[in-house]
Amino acid sequence: MALAGDVKPGQVIRVDNRFYRVVEVDTHLAGGRMGALAKIRMEDIETGNLTERRYRPEDKVEVVELEKKHLTYSYTDGDLLYFMDPSTFDQIAVPAKLLGRYVEFIRDGEEMTIEFLGENPVRVLTPRFVELKVAQTGAAQHSPDTSVWKEAVLENGMVVQVPLFIATGDRIVLDVETGKYHDRAK
Repeated sequence: MALAGDVKPGQVIRVDNRFYRVVEVDTHLAGGRMGALAKIRMEDIETGNLTERRYRPEDKVEVVELEKKHLTYSYTDGDLLYFMDPSTFDQIAVPAKLLGRYVEFIRDGEEMTIEFLGENPVRVLTPRFVELKVAQTGAAQHSPDTSVWKEAVLENGMVVQVPLFIATGDRIVLDVETGKYHDRAK
């Protein structure tokens, strides 16, 4: 148990036998009879729905520790991705929705950190940016309102717009959330 005023974003708490990931904590100090309030905004781990609760800072909330495992990606079967535990060689199924847009970028043998609540995977820690090799580039296309860009086919088959100076064989950095070019890899 922890005090509501001490809860931090990213922690998981149990409220009414449901598990929530804390998104934001806002503590208001009030004068007089009102007293202080800790407003906790949280996301339901199972449904993804956001909710908000208000607590007095001295109220107790149950903080739940998630187990983190470093697993290696093996293969995909439908809506499930299978990861192998390198110490036990167990295959663990993880729903593709936990990876979000990163599903497009995952590579065979890639090591990922996955958080578990008991035996159930609840979150996959994915990077914000990914580095990929340009397999082929196309001709430049100029638009008066934007800078000059051209198409590039990446090693995973994805087609993105890149600046003119990017050539076949270059490595580029993509923003996972948008799927757009971010920078040339160093």
